[in-house]
Amino acid sequence: MSERLLDRLEAAFGARGVDCERDGALLRIADGLVVEPRVLPRGENQVQVDFAIDAPRLAGIPLLDSHAGVGATVDAAADSAFENFLRGSFDVVLETLTGHGGGSDDVDWQDWRGAAHAWRVCAGPLLGVATRGGARIEGFPEFLPRLEELFAGTMRAGTHWLRVFLGAVDGGHRISEVLVDGALWEEGQQALEAHEWRYPEGYASLRLLAIALPAA
Repeated sequence: MSERLLDRLEAAFGARGVDCERDGALLRIADGLVVEPRVLPRGENQVQVDFAIDAPRLAGIPLLDSHAGVGATVDAAADSAFENFLRGSFDVVLETLTGHGGGSDDVDWQDWRGAAHAWRVCAGPLLGVATRGGARIEGFPEFLPRLEELFAGTMRAGTHWLRVFLGAVDGGHRISEVLVDGALWEEGQQALEAHEWRYPEGYASLRLLAIALPAA
């Protein structure tokens, strides 16, 4: 199954004119970027795909970008997870970790500045999933400035990656996670839990990946 995802990854980078080559279970891409998709079963026709990512621009901090997938078959579930990676993370990885970014309209570059450090932050599109068509969790545009304020005020200098996830059923049972460099970020988690989110009926989630590079 990982071979199937490697085929799709190679095609995605190739469509952007980016050279890559197979090396066992991983893909070596331009500018030292390496991506390895790992498929983990999570129940009947459900999987989690971990995209293990490394690159010189990450300065020794490995990036593990995980996506869940559900489908009528295991292959379909893996394809679903891969599509979420393409929609929410692919352009962030390409734009920040290689020199082949094409100014994608799907990412947002921002300057985050603290008292001592500054970053160029590339944030991917907010990836939303909901059981009702057109439904979504509301409140992220109001939350992002608070996240920026905390990050700029508390984070050490250097490259970092940030992932935000929030899921809820009818606004009741909630699952949330704010990670920096793969570890729970307490300040960000507390801010997310304290924020006034607005939930639709049924299941809904939002997810954001961002990579912060030191500003020149």
